[in-house]
Amino acid sequence: MIAKLIEPGAGGQRAREVLIVGDEFLIGRGSDCDLRLRDINISRHHCIIRIRPQEITLTDLGSSNGSYVNGHRVVSQTALKSGDEIQVAEFRFFLDLGEGDVLPESIPNVDPLANTFKITDVKKDV
Repeated sequence: MIAKLIEPGAGGQRAREVLIVGDEFLIGRGSDCDLRLRDINISRHHCIIRIRPQEITLTDLGSSNGSYVNGHRVVSQTALKSGDEIQVAEFRFFLDLGEGDVLPESIPNVDPLANTFKITDVKKDV
């Protein structure tokens, strides 16, 4: 199985692909990490991805700021599947197990210059 982490870039494009090598893949700030993220909000050993024949898991290693999968904080360990979003501090990655495109679709036909209005007072007929 070829597993990798995809870091999304602007416009839903891939900014970076990180190949997950081995059965255990350590993420953190330490020089011994497989994926080293230089950010003060990331612990030296933040979390680990373990690849086993029947499952892939992410385990938070007691980090101060937590590890998140699909927006939910990982208390100890959680199972992963292709397309899951992994967030560590401000870094976001999508897990790709070679099963097709894992990045979420961007919002189509959005005009960044379109006018928007905020409705502050709505009166109802009684």
